[in-house]
Amino acid sequence: MPSSIPVLDAACMTNGTDQERAEFGGEFLKGMIEFGFVKLMNHTVPMPNVEDTFSQIKKFFRLPFDVKKPLINDPKKGQQRGWSPPGEEKTWWLESNTGDVESPQFGDNKVCFPMHIQYPISDTSLKLVQESFDCGDPNDRQFPNQWPSESALPGYQQTMDKFFYGCSQLCVDLLDIMAKEMHVDPALFSSRCTNEASTIRINHFPPVARSILESGQVSRIWPHNDFGIISLVFPDRTGGLEYEDRENPGTFIPMPYNGDDEVVVIVSETMQRWTNDMVRAGLHRVTKPVEMVGDNVPERWSLVYFCKADRHINVGPLKEFVIPEEEPLYKDLTALEYQSMRNAVHYPEPAAASVTVAG
Repeated sequence: MPSSIPVLDAACMTNGTDQERAEFGGEFLKGMIEFGFVKLMNHTVPMPNVEDTFSQIKKFFRLPFDVKKPLINDPKKGQQRGWSPPGEEKTWWLESNTGDVESPQFGDNKVCFPMHIQYPISDTSLKLVQESFDCGDPNDRQFPNQWPSESALPGYQQTMDKFFYGCSQLCVDLLDIMAKEMHVDPALFSSRCTNEASTIRINHFPPVARSILESGQVSRIWPHNDFGIISLVFPDRTGGLEYEDRENPGTFIPMPYNGDDEVVVIVSETMQRWTNDMVRAGLHRVTKPVEMVGDNVPERWSLVYFCKADRHINVGPLKEFVIPEEEPLYKDLTALEYQSMRNAVHYPEPAAASVTVAG
């Protein structure tokens, strides 16, 4: 198996011939099975919307602390909503915990303090801080979104809603393509995903001393799998996203940057469960860019869409992928039960009662 993930032209999804779409579908499924990752060029999410979304998320993280504080996410709930303040999420617990420590000293180096405050990039306290923002279906009443006011950040909610719908449609189309290539009901996956539980996740990784990331105590994001069906990761020109080489477990390969009009599609754990390990989740991490020189790692932004099963849907193996007389590899759980269980792992401690960073 080659070590480089496939890069496919997705233009044929809307403008291609039947033969071109069939060839695309076969290569897409093959890449998802072999690697857990496929990169798409010329995808269907409009580029102006992607560019606007990147612009807005940078503005959000520059908001004063007092504006973001009312939007703090409650980690005890089954879905992330709003602002996750420094120190809340620890992806180290998901795949990197081998049981040899009692309490993690390993945080994710993703945070954005107010831009007018100067923090030393060698400050090792970064190992315990992180910050992100999550939002979901604009019509979700069970876990409603939290937004800054229109006066604080004009157009933010509208931009995120538009981006959500564009990603939702692309994911549904890709799920139908996968099912068709598996010779099962083309709607097998998409009928279980109205995107009611899907989410947008945005992160900012601050500049950090190279020596800190190389210490083994801090990672921008530790190796992990996503929880949903598939994920869409939109590019940052600053490298650092890496995927596991399945021929050499524990070895990671840098994800190349090919252009602004690309998206990386990642297999997530629900797809692995549904297919009884036929299509396995793609392990990935974020670290320093492999090509970087100098002592300081530059800042980086992350824009991700997590496509998830509807909350009441069973995320145990589907009968189409279970051999008769054999025990399924996974137990039955609803998608919300599974999400809550996995959230409890990477939010191992309650968020601090108060956050002391001042804006």
